[in-house]
Amino acid sequence: MKSKDKFYYSLTTYMNYGVMSIVTTFYVPYLNQIIGLSLSEVGNVVSIGALFAILSQQFLVNKLSSRKNKKLYIIIHLCALVGMIVFLMFVNKAIIYFYAVLYGIIVQTVGTVYEIYVEEISVNHNIEYSEIRKWGSIGFGCVVLLSGTIILRYGFRTMHVIGILMTGIVIGLIAVKFKNNKSDTNKKKARLSAVFKNKNSIILGVINILIIGTYTAIEFAYSTYLIKITGNADLANSIYSKSIFSRVFVEFISFILVGKYLKDKDPKKYLIIAFLIGTIRILMFSTSSLVLVVLGDQLHGLMYGCYLTFLFKYIREVVDEELVAGTFSFVSVLGSAGANFIYPRMFSTIQENFGYTPMYLVGFSIMLVSALIAIKVLPGKKQSIGVV
Repeated sequence: MKSKDKFYYSLTTYMNYGVMSIVTTFYVPYLNQIIGLSLSEVGNVVSIGALFAILSQQFLVNKLSSRKNKKLYIIIHLCALVGMIVFLMFVNKAIIYFYAVLYGIIVQTVGTVYEIYVEEISVNHNIEYSEIRKWGSIGFGCVVLLSGTIILRYGFRTMHVIGILMTGIVIGLIAVKFKNNKSDTNKKKARLSAVFKNKNSIILGVINILIIGTYTAIEFAYSTYLIKITGNADLANSIYSKSIFSRVFVEFISFILVGKYLKDKDPKKYLIIAFLIGTIRILMFSTSSLVLVVLGDQLHGLMYGCYLTFLFKYIREVVDEELVAGTFSFVSVLGSAGANFIYPRMFSTIQENFGYTPMYLVGFSIMLVSALIAIKVLPGKKQSIGVV
């Protein structure tokens, strides 16, 4: 039964991250190329969405943790995602900021909520989390590769229709094949405020927004950067989709290798290694060489497989069990939505005034200094759990 459950969990994760690739990877190109927003306007839209993701994600994750019927909770969230994809197909400049608010509340929180849900399922079934999550990587990559060709031939709307159909399949699989992962009524429940009072959660959150936050936020310029380098939007879109497919294939292999050979290693050490790999990637981006930029992008797969696997392991080492989901959500929202609220306007301003190379060098500098600080300040396994 365990192998059968594992198959359905893996298949659903494959499909879900395929949908995520449509609604996240091609969001910025869609805003730029179809809605007609400038890079600075895109930065404003992304920042607004990020603000509302910050405000809503911790609340949504806390509700998931305390919900008796978690399966129904996930299904409702995915149904809202379908509505957002439909809305995106008809959005225009006049209502783009209203859409950005809903995008932050619904779309930008789906990935984290699902991530926590599946990680908990894995733990409860004694399955190494990376064995499930690796299929999300390959699903993300396969759909991105397919998306590049479909967008080039048929436009963005066709890709959005495919996203709707895939989300429907995900909802069906969860409804029929997933067991309801109910909350343990005897388990101590942590209040949302407990995460913000936990010293280790705060330290990890600050480090994450400085390193992964910079890394994530500067990603918004990648598609337009390729257009600048190649001088051709169609060629840039083709390279963009192929590059992302390649990097998530590397991510897939990374999850396999980490799960097989490094699962018992020190999470703090390999979390910092992941930070340094990401830092090197941004340095390679600063070269403006198409070959080095695309090669550097492949480091994302190596970094992310290592980062995500050891982030969960590390959190479980330094906070109490009831704070794991809340801490992951807190750290995740700072590294994604929090970063997208703070950094895009800063990076777009640097790019507009000085160019892409200085923008990436600033990002590299922030990440490098923060990674060196992380070596010293991140708590170790045996450090006591304190409150601030």
